[in-house]
Amino acid sequence: MLKLILITLITSLSFGVIFAQSQPTYSLSLQNAIDLAIKENRNILNAKNDIMIAKKQVWETTAIGLPHAKTDLKYQNMVDVPVSLLPAIMVDPNANPDTYIPIKFGQQHSSSFDFSASQLLFSGEYIVGLQASKVFMELSQKAALKSENDVIELVTQSYYGVLLAYKNQKILKATEIDIRKTYEEIQKTFEVGLADETDVAQLELNLLTVTNSIASVKRQITVAENILKYQIGMHISDSIVVTDSLEYIFNSASLQSIMNQTFDINKNIEYQMLQTQKAISELSLKREKSTFLPTLSAFYAHSVSGQTNNFDDYFNGSQKYYQSNIVGAGLTWDLFSSGSRYVKVQQAQLDLDKVKNQDYILQQGLSFQVHQARTDLINAYETYLKEEKNTLLAEKIYRRSLIKFSNGLISSNELTQVNIQYFNSQSSYYMAMVNVLTSKAILDKILGNNL
Repeated sequence: MLKLILITLITSLSFGVIFAQSQPTYSLSLQNAIDLAIKENRNILNAKNDIMIAKKQVWETTAIGLPHAKTDLKYQNMVDVPVSLLPAIMVDPNANPDTYIPIKFGQQHSSSFDFSASQLLFSGEYIVGLQASKVFMELSQKAALKSENDVIELVTQSYYGVLLAYKNQKILKATEIDIRKTYEEIQKTFEVGLADETDVAQLELNLLTVTNSIASVKRQITVAENILKYQIGMHISDSIVVTDSLEYIFNSASLQSIMNQTFDINKNIEYQMLQTQKAISELSLKREKSTFLPTLSAFYAHSVSGQTNNFDDYFNGSQKYYQSNIVGAGLTWDLFSSGSRYVKVQQAQLDLDKVKNQDYILQQGLSFQVHQARTDLINAYETYLKEEKNTLLAEKIYRRSLIKFSNGLISSNELTQVNIQYFNSQSSYYMAMVNVLTSKAILDKILGNNL
């Protein structure tokens, strides 16, 4: 029994190793991550499905105005043929007027075949509905584009988050190396009685703190990577390696060109969607007005029927059939509706007025957002330049402080403060880079640039 358990356990572990080895590792540049998100993100896939649904709805609406045909084949067996009572005098003039005789009307077996076709010739409501369905499909396409832009923005921000976490880890590891080196030196000096025990304890505390911070940032990297995988649409169990560096992305950003770019509101996707919504509201008003017009249609009907009391007549060729053909046209015109149609027209007009007000609000809001986004980008870039200088100065101070501490010119507490200052300056520097890139992405989105 124990042998069987061991074999089962070893087999399970082997399969686990094979499965882990079979899991793919995705090397993702920022562009690779965006391209993969466009293929895998479920929100984008749903938006594409909405486009397909809209296309089907266009055809559904179009089919209303195309020829329609149907057939109907029936057979009836009247087990008991209906009986009616007729005055006997209709058969025998000498019969008592109050006397009735039973008469069967119809025959036991009957069959019929009907075929009809119809064609809508004119309907104002149909014409407008067809136009509206095409505009609705256009709205679905724009909504899909907006969904794609939103996903790209989220993936980009998540990618920045991973890179920033990696930078913090790199800073902490470099700091750990410096502190460990200094700690080992002061430990040796203490052992020969040339250093204070407090300095040794302080550096040991610093080393422990930075070690814990490295463990913490490692967990932050895992969270950041999971967020990126989630935004892309990948499985959380998939392995990824980001290949772009924060510096590369930052240096590739065209900040000057976007700062000088003229704002064309027609390129903004939200404005485009609102214009399409306005077109739908205009067509809705037009459709309500079209209900005052008549509807004209044409039709053709063909029918064949036969009756008999002998079921075999259907098979021996003696059954007689009678046919009829009808061609016609119809005009339907709702002349009076007690004002309901007029009220619907008023409602549609009010809805259109609301969309026009939203148009004005959006134009003003986008103009303000462009100005605000440009200001935020300028402020972010100025902060970046300041942090760039700060981190260079902080590094100089830190390197000199390490030398001073080795020579006994400053205490461990002073070195700790300088170390914290250096770490914070580097973190602020890379955060400033991310803020610049984020501000640029926001401005790009408002300007309608491809993200």
